[in-house]
Amino acid sequence: MRTIQSLLLIILFSSNIFSQKVLTLDESLAIALGESYSIKSAKYNLESSSKNLEAIKLGLRTSIDLQFDLPSYQRSLVSQFNTATGNEEFYKVGNTTIEGRLFVTQPLLFSNGTVSIVGKMLGRDQFNDFSGTTRDYFSNLSIQLRQPLFVFNNQKANLERAEIRLKKTERNYNQTEREIIFNVTTKFFRLYQAKKNVEIAKNEVTQTEETYRTAVNKYKAGLIPEVESLQLEVDFATSQNELLRTEQTFAELLNEFKFLIGLELSEVIDVKADIEFSDVYVDLDEAIEHALEARAELLNSESDIELNEMNIDEIDARRTIRVDLFANYGINKNDEKFKYIFRDFQDSRSVVMSMSVPILDWGQNSRNVEAAVANYKNSVLAYNNLKESIKNEIISSYNRVNSSQKRVEVLSKTVEIAEKSYEQNLERFRSGNITSFELSQEQLRLTKAKSNSLNALIDYKIALADLERKSYLKYN
Repeated sequence: MRTIQSLLLIILFSSNIFSQKVLTLDESLAIALGESYSIKSAKYNLESSSKNLEAIKLGLRTSIDLQFDLPSYQRSLVSQFNTATGNEEFYKVGNTTIEGRLFVTQPLLFSNGTVSIVGKMLGRDQFNDFSGTTRDYFSNLSIQLRQPLFVFNNQKANLERAEIRLKKTERNYNQTEREIIFNVTTKFFRLYQAKKNVEIAKNEVTQTEETYRTAVNKYKAGLIPEVESLQLEVDFATSQNELLRTEQTFAELLNEFKFLIGLELSEVIDVKADIEFSDVYVDLDEAIEHALEARAELLNSESDIELNEMNIDEIDARRTIRVDLFANYGINKNDEKFKYIFRDFQDSRSVVMSMSVPILDWGQNSRNVEAAVANYKNSVLAYNNLKESIKNEIISSYNRVNSSQKRVEVLSKTVEIAEKSYEQNLERFRSGNITSFELSQEQLRLTKAKSNSLNALIDYKIALADLERKSYLKYN
């Protein structure tokens, strides 16, 4: 029975090992750019803007609509003068109509006008107290032009706005990708840092345990006082506590990382990384110049200026002289026989030019224009402020890269020195030349050296990733 249980435990343990995913940074980025919440939300925003532009473009094509009244029934009392009695009397009148209407409409983008073909056909039964019920038919086909003059071209402006908004959304999507790359890179290196901290803590536990066991044996042999043995026991317990803390931190960061890249929290993963130091040259002027040319926020700010300019023109045009030209030409026929309404047409024509002249609105529109101008000035101010902010961001990132690079160069040497010093002092402790306190300090210095070197290297990697995100240049 115990043999079977042991086999089951071995199988279970083996399956957990083989099912574990060990992710590199590139693999993590690939998952995040396909599965994370941020990228999916950005895709939906991009799809929305794209479909909105498509809808506006399709709205500039010819549209065809049909309307039907099946039927339209009316009945009422109408007061009329009766010549026989010399009195006003009420009579029942009414009609039942079946009607169909066809509209073919073509917007004119270049002129902000509309050309329409309108077809109409109806059959009607009319009844009243005078002549009973009569039936007739009517057909009409006309072409109509509606052309506003001296006004803001709303059709063209709506198309331009939709195109600008789509470009902004595309830039936002690309910016989201860059943000995801930076966030995943940062979280990945922090997770790897936590993993290495666990390894450092385990090594410290092993070292303190070995030292503690040695001290216990020396105390039993009467070579050291009990207090030194007790001090090392405290150090051993402290290192175990630190190991538990680092393991908990790693577990929490692991779940945060899985959530960030879009994996289920039940997924069993680990990370591996090559974080060898490589010296990277950064040209500050090039980084600033490229950022000002490529940053999505700055390009979108330029688009906001353009949209606000259009808004000023549109609002200002609301209280200008407006002329509307309406022209209509049609053919129609009315007859009691259905077959006769498609021959011997009569024609109808009309041209109307109407003018609207604003006289007084108590300054309402001028205030709206002033508000739009203020919004425009604010967008220009925001653009200039953003340029300076981007320059400052690049300079700060550049300084962080240089600072962390120097830290890596300095601290990488201290680990080797601290390891050699610890080994020498461990032998001195075994031979009784130093106290347990002195050895404990050496252990502390070694652990701190390893931790500081790791932190500097991780900070350097993250600082480079941040500079790449902000400058739109590639350094790794």
